[in-house]
Amino acid sequence: MRTIIRTLFLATLFLLVGHTFLQAENNDAYRYKWVGTFVKGSPYTDQVVASAMMWSGFSDVIKKKWKEGYNLTELKYGNGKWVGVFSKGATFTNQAYIVTDRWQGMNYAIQKQWKKGYFLVNVEHGLGEWVGIFAKNTGYTNQSFDRRKKLVAFQERILERWKEGFELVDVEYGEGHWLGVFVKGPHYTNHAMSLRTNWKKFTYAIDKQWSDDYRITNISFGVGKWIGVFAKGTGYSTQGYEAEPTLAAFNKAMKKRQDEGFALIDLAEGW
Repeated sequence: MRTIIRTLFLATLFLLVGHTFLQAENNDAYRYKWVGTFVKGSPYTDQVVASAMMWSGFSDVIKKKWKEGYNLTELKYGNGKWVGVFSKGATFTNQAYIVTDRWQGMNYAIQKQWKKGYFLVNVEHGLGEWVGIFAKNTGYTNQSFDRRKKLVAFQERILERWKEGFELVDVEYGEGHWLGVFVKGPHYTNHAMSLRTNWKKFTYAIDKQWSDDYRITNISFGVGKWIGVFAKGTGYSTQGYEAEPTLAAFNKAMKKRQDEGFALIDLAEGW
């Protein structure tokens, strides 16, 4: 009798532990996270991540880092913070930023900056504001952007732009529209795109693209969907990613990657 009770107890314990691990794994798939794409073969030589809750404070961070010789290579708003990746070794120069409260204003600002010889290198929407980061000497020869309300229409436009010889360098969701920033200059040889509503499933999509020799060029999240853009001919010899629930944890993972010779080329955030 004791043997039967002990067997039943162990079986129940095994089921409970298995359920707990499965539940934790499923929760992790839907938990908020910062996602960084790391590569070998990037020109970046030194990188730091800095943040601030309000744009006024973050703009001071940008100016300080510019004086220290860094360029702002990635900008994100998430979990109540403006977060920037500052890098040395970037090929572009003369950075500037513009903040508007509506896309119409940013649209006008982009057109104006183009006439001054600047290209849009990063755009972000957060706290009801659009922030555009501009630079000169980017290596871009042409630039365009497209906005679509429906994701299917946005994906179709991406395919059309690829056929026209453009590369997709940034994706952002704001004011109910998907935004894509396209450039000519980089010459990737092939393109691919993956869309998933679950982070765990999205990691499977990444593995599939890697197995086909594609490399991540951009990851974004919007309206409960992860979208990944991939290409061949990027020049990246090795690639990996890190997904962490806090910036503190992400910074630790980033430090480890840096010690291994990796550089951060893309920062995303989502659930």
